[in-house]
Amino acid sequence: MKRTVGDFLLDRLSQIGVKDILGVPGDYNLQFLIQMERRKDVRFVGTRNELNGAYAADGYARLNGISALLTTYGVGDLSAINGIAGAFAEYVPVVCIVGAPPLNSVNRHRYLHHTTAEGNFEDMMDCYRPFTVAQARITPQNAVEEIDRVLRACVREKRPVYLQLPSDITFFEIDVHNEVLSLRQQTSDTKQLNALLDRITEKLSKAQNPSALLGMALDRFGLRDLTQSAIENLKIPFATLSAAQCVLDGDHPQWIGGYSGRSSSDAVKHAIEQSDCLFGLNVKFTDSNSSYFTQKIPDDMINIQPFRTIIGHEVFEGVSAIELLERLSEITPPKQYQNCKPPVAKVEDPWVAKAGEKLIQNRFWKRVEKFIKPNDVVVTEAGTSMRGVKIMDMPSGITIISQPLWLSIGYSLPALFGSLMAKPDRRQVIFIGDGSFQLTAQEVSSFFEHDLKPIIFLINNKGYTIERAIMGFHSAYNDIPNWNYRQLFEAFSDGKSFFSRQVITEDDFEKALNDADKASDQLCLIEIMFDPLDIPKAVQTSANMVAAFNYGPRGLKELDKNIDD
Repeated sequence: MKRTVGDFLLDRLSQIGVKDILGVPGDYNLQFLIQMERRKDVRFVGTRNELNGAYAADGYARLNGISALLTTYGVGDLSAINGIAGAFAEYVPVVCIVGAPPLNSVNRHRYLHHTTAEGNFEDMMDCYRPFTVAQARITPQNAVEEIDRVLRACVREKRPVYLQLPSDITFFEIDVHNEVLSLRQQTSDTKQLNALLDRITEKLSKAQNPSALLGMALDRFGLRDLTQSAIENLKIPFATLSAAQCVLDGDHPQWIGGYSGRSSSDAVKHAIEQSDCLFGLNVKFTDSNSSYFTQKIPDDMINIQPFRTIIGHEVFEGVSAIELLERLSEITPPKQYQNCKPPVAKVEDPWVAKAGEKLIQNRFWKRVEKFIKPNDVVVTEAGTSMRGVKIMDMPSGITIISQPLWLSIGYSLPALFGSLMAKPDRRQVIFIGDGSFQLTAQEVSSFFEHDLKPIIFLINNKGYTIERAIMGFHSAYNDIPNWNYRQLFEAFSDGKSFFSRQVITEDDFEKALNDADKASDQLCLIEIMFDPLDIPKAVQTSANMVAAFNYGPRGLKELDKNIDD
């Protein structure tokens, strides 16, 4: 049957679960946008700039499973590339669609605006190649094959892909088939799977202290529930790397805590580092999740990756993690293990506001912990807020959205917009510092435009406190100008009402939280006024590691000088 190129692309996006395409209009994508306006299954949602659009697409995909970003050529896709690189690093599937110059001009190497006027139309795609797993320039001749190939790669590998859509071909009619895009994954090689199961069973039969360590993107690869089933069937304890916080419920009786090399608790270090049969679920050690490569992991860890498993020097290619975990959920463990102790009842630590006393970070995070409700989405920014959320005890059903690897400041606010567009029915809470907020503040207007009602905790410590802790306690480069944030929200609100409080003392904070709970029908802004040098001990310890790693002995001397001052 006949279908236009643009409609065929929109058909395929709709079939894989994309309902909203985020981004910015530009003169090379306008015809495609006209096609989108005529449809009911896919709509365009504008963001305030392309970088914000990329961050928003990242947040959308983390809750929806996949997302799409639309920009224009050159000035648009290069503005978005930082956000796409972050999505690549953190296994977030985003379909990047770029309105490209007319195909006839590309083929003739003409000098056009939004280009370098060198006749080179490969440069933008070359920029995206390191941060996407598939790329294509669509033509009427290749549209069906290339669109399907690229979208399958996005779904399979859970990473961004890149499609250039020349402006003059979107209304061209092409021959397409009626079948829905098949997203069926390759199943395991049976002999490889059975050989791997035999090897795992052998290790389990000899083990006294088996355990599991959860890594990144388990939810994106569809491994969350199967991981829980396998762990529960084997009756072994598990710990989590930072990217896996709350991927399984934080109150699960077999969860023993977070693992981060030497910064881990003694109990967690013993369970993971002394394990004689350690299961690693998509584990990848980085500086930030291992306390600067201080992990001591058994050489024969069973590292289960989405499409292969590695045990020491043995590599079992062609094994699907989904099938492997299904089998591990069904097998009878060869023995009972003694290292999964009954859960210890939590001791309640009642938080009572101290009237008139200035709120400090340590007290703030203890109280916020009790404010979070089951099934909330918690969005957190690089800096003190990410570290504060990391140590919180969370209720069941929590989803955490953060960038523990890429750590691009300003990410969280547009990511919150994207996650709210994907799941507006869930209560969503963000913790963001003033320094990060000022990078992407324009996206606040999108919350009001779409009647979204997040709870925004704005941590105002007059600059980059996490960087002060690393180096430059009193250095001017860590200062930022103070904004009147309530008035900024008023400017962005277009007259719509919202809840706002500025908090200085503990009783201010308690009242603000109680009032915010009652104002669930409005966007809530709670601005917390912290001293710029209010740095929790855990944050300073982590910052000292950063300084030592990044700057060496000379940097440590500078750090000592900061502390002495």
